[in-house]
Amino acid sequence: MLADDDPVLLEEAADALRGAGFKVVEATDGQEALQEALNRRVDLIVMDATMPGVNGLDACHCLKAMPKTQKIPVVLTVAKKDPAARMLGERTHGSVRILRKPFFSHELVSMARQLVKRKPLLL
Repeated sequence: MLADDDPVLLEEAADALRGAGFKVVEATDGQEALQEALNRRVDLIVMDATMPGVNGLDACHCLKAMPKTQKIPVVLTVAKKDPAARMLGERTHGSVRILRKPFFSHELVSMARQLVKRKPLLL
């Protein structure tokens, strides 16, 4: 699953992952991402850390607290110059990978392949 409030980034990331053979569900905020993760089988979640409303970091804490979703790998995307990015690993107890924006499509695809060892059903 991809979650980002930037429609251009969301479309580009989804296209890259689909081109690499992943099935992708899109969400535009953290609340929608939480609902999708609870209602679907998701193998990986890639989401923006700073979306309005329920942001990616808050959504991640919720996901890691629920038995149904706590083992789903999560990648938080953050702006390169975001000073809070350094603290994310500590705040999430290392259970989350960080991908700095802007990123190249191949970086996202490579990270997705590393985190999803088998053929993904849904991203």
